[in-house]
Amino acid sequence: MKKILLIPFLLFAVLSMAACSDPNEEPLTPDQPEQPENPGGGGNDEAPSEPTDPTPGGNGRYLVLFASRSGNTERMANEIRTQLDCDILEVEPQTPYDEDYNSMLSRAQEELAAIRQGNYPPVKTSVENFEDYDMVFVGYPIWHGSMATPMQTFLHNHAEKLSGKQIALFASSGSSGISTSVSEARALCPDAEFTETLHLTRNTLEQMESRITSWLEQLNVNSNNNNNEGNMQTNTLKLTVGDKTFTATLVENSSTKALKERLAQGSLSIRMSDYGDMEKVGPFGFSLPRNDQQITTGPGDLILYQGNSFVMYYDTNSWNFTRLGKVDGITTRSEMLDLLGGEGDITVTLSI
Repeated sequence: MKKILLIPFLLFAVLSMAACSDPNEEPLTPDQPEQPENPGGGGNDEAPSEPTDPTPGGNGRYLVLFASRSGNTERMANEIRTQLDCDILEVEPQTPYDEDYNSMLSRAQEELAAIRQGNYPPVKTSVENFEDYDMVFVGYPIWHGSMATPMQTFLHNHAEKLSGKQIALFASSGSSGISTSVSEARALCPDAEFTETLHLTRNTLEQMESRITSWLEQLNVNSNNNNNEGNMQTNTLKLTVGDKTFTATLVENSSTKALKERLAQGSLSIRMSDYGDMEKVGPFGFSLPRNDQQITTGPGDLILYQGNSFVMYYDTNSWNFTRLGKVDGITTRSEMLDLLGGEGDITVTLSI
């Protein structure tokens, strides 16, 4: 008789637990869970790890920090990293979350309750300093309306180091808003400067790339090459021929402005041949604005010919064309030919 009464009681308890959870939160969506590093779970007996080095990108001005379980926040983090070509680092719990959905759910609830009591679950990720970064991007899933616990711990542990830093928050969730987690971040790092946030739900995740691009533009962060603005202001051109790299100083005109805009997207290689025992010439593969005038060239002069050809002079000539600049430190034919490897076809790579 007791067994018969126990069955409906257990059924009621299970239904009650399900009713208390929000199926729209990221930790409550069992689709595509991340693979834990330690599938068997285990106790918190790992030795504390040393500070973790971020995976470097080409642009060291920005750092993307993220915590993720279902993979949605990780996708956002990787897209930001791709657009900025910047450093990235995952914030991981000291003990990996269990693959079992219900176990993970129970642990997340317990950790959120512990944080409200001032007890932060340990993470194995730390950073020595943030001095080299102009902005730190902090990404996390939203669990029961709150910032995921590993990221809360990380910010709590690094609050002093993040003092004065610009922090850009981004988050993913099923449907919950981001406002509570923003308040939590501000409380955890009261001396940091917080910028505009980005929040994607399951209904807007497919728009991730365009949303991130717009967000980075709103933050005044160039989404392709953050050094473009500085590159556009420089008048130094780098030229590489074989194993030799040298520089030239560009003049200021619409031709060099357009050339720098093109080189801001990446370096340019040009195949060049000798002509008239005075120059090497090769096609850009595109046209630049012309500022033609009568010019007498000398060794080291860089010239735009007919708007679409690049010319490097190692001797004198007079013609009507556009001056681009001059190779630094070159005064004689022999000096210029030495840089170019003598007479014969070459490939020169231009960059800024």
